[in-house]
Amino acid sequence: MNLQSVLVITVVVLGVASVVTVLLYTLHLRYKTRENLHRERLAALEKGLSSPAPVEAPLPASWNPRIYLLRGLMWLFGGVTLAVFLAGATFTQRRPPDLEWRLWHMQRLKELGATEEQIRQDLAQRGHRDDPPPALALAGLIPAGVGLAYLIYYRVERKRNLPDA
Repeated sequence: MNLQSVLVITVVVLGVASVVTVLLYTLHLRYKTRENLHRERLAALEKGLSSPAPVEAPLPASWNPRIYLLRGLMWLFGGVTLAVFLAGATFTQRRPPDLEWRLWHMQRLKELGATEEQIRQDLAQRGHRDDPPPALALAGLIPAGVGLAYLIYYRVERKRNLPDA
């Protein structure tokens, strides 16, 4: 494994770990909020008062169905951008190795006693070994699909909530 692949693996692992950490922290905060709400209700019931708040937390004042349009567009364009970026990164990496490096590597293999056939096979394998696969660009379709789902939901809800003319 070369340094570049170790770096990529490290970045991916750190990225996944940070996303999981943020998700767990958010879930923990939600749990604590619910727990505090439950304690308030129990305390009110013990004192004989009416419950101070409904079970469900109220929606933010700025919520409306158009939020699904915004989310859908963000996910869709983010996914398309990711797919284009990964495709571009894949195809710009596909270049033959440097000629000087190939000559140095051939000479080094000859010094180690490799045959001409072994040298040819080794150089043929090294041509594209570290290149990312083109199918990696399909990973951008995942967030794009989430965005399309949001847009479809927004469209269906908008049609359903329109007054009949």
